[in-house]
Amino acid sequence: MEDSNKTGLQHVPTGTALSSHSTRASIIARGRRDAADAASSNHYLRAVSDYRAGNFNEAAAGFGLAAEQGHAESQYILSIFYDEGQGVAKDPAQAAHWERKAAEQGHAYAQANVSFRYYSANNFEEAFTWCQRAAYSKLAWAQYNLGLMYRKGEGVAPDDAEAARWYRLAAAQNFAEAQQKLAELYYFGQGVPLSYAQAAAWYRKAAEQGNAEAQFQLGHLYAVGQGVEHDYAQSRHWIRQAALQGHEQAMRELKRREYRDP
Repeated sequence: MEDSNKTGLQHVPTGTALSSHSTRASIIARGRRDAADAASSNHYLRAVSDYRAGNFNEAAAGFGLAAEQGHAESQYILSIFYDEGQGVAKDPAQAAHWERKAAEQGHAYAQANVSFRYYSANNFEEAFTWCQRAAYSKLAWAQYNLGLMYRKGEGVAPDDAEAARWYRLAAAQNFAEAQQKLAELYYFGQGVPLSYAQAAAWYRKAAEQGNAEAQFQLGHLYAVGQGVEHDYAQSRHWIRQAALQGHEQAMRELKRREYRDP
């Protein structure tokens, strides 16, 4: 098993690089109204109604009015509109502007996205600072990203124990990528005591959520009997699940095993 400490920070929900939050499908779900006076709340509520009705131009205008009056959630949503060109012309500068406004008011999702922008510009110190703020707000994917930064030593001195702490906090919120990374630390005994049983337990949690790397590694543990009883059928099952998602090592392993499989 290889130490896969090569992954960049993550833009959720993709699982591959620092994560900027894009809650496109559930953009209105949280419905935060913090830092809002009555007028901005009214603009926000009308904008929400317009958004749900598919009137994106009107929604963008309403969120803009609320954002100008200091409504943090509207500022955050408006940044997404500008980022995607929904209801307004696509404008990365305006997206960054409103995202920063919301972040400065303590909006955790905006803080994590500001972190992502700094990370993308290779300003790891600022990326770490903003990611840490979002992580302390208990945002799981910010906690995961903070773990990655501690693991990789980006914007902060490398610290596997701190990486494990933040992975665990995100993993406890059922964040699959954090569960997979925490399992990896247990497998190698980095930042936590070496424990194949703990590695297997966390890999299983991530694998059951469809994390391909965790599926492949769980299959490996079943193949060699580390942390679990040796079970060829279970090993084949999990490796196949990973291969079905295009996991290259899993695909090669399935090919290698073909002669033994019915």
